[in-house]
Amino acid sequence: MEGGKDTLAVEWSDGHVSVYEYQYLRDRCPCATCTGAEGGPARDRTSPNPLPLFKQAPRPVRAERVGRYAVQIYWNDGHSTGIYTFQYLRDLCPCAECAALRAD
Repeated sequence: MEGGKDTLAVEWSDGHVSVYEYQYLRDRCPCATCTGAEGGPARDRTSPNPLPLFKQAPRPVRAERVGRYAVQIYWNDGHSTGIYTFQYLRDLCPCAECAALRAD
């Protein structure tokens, strides 16, 4: 896994390359707190930050592989409970080709 300054790139075993912006991944954190699965409200992923100049851009501090099925990303905002399965990451691929497949 590599990427540019603000992106994470994954080359899959079938040769497809997915490139994710950090903000895109952080906004789609699959943890129970962010999705509301722990019983509280889900984090609002669509509401713009009212003070965008004062919000630090999301950046991974580090990432660790979880078994043979996922990666856990530790974000610079202190959040680290999201475990992104490889299937979830593939399903999130933002490229036009994958978006077209999801639309079908």
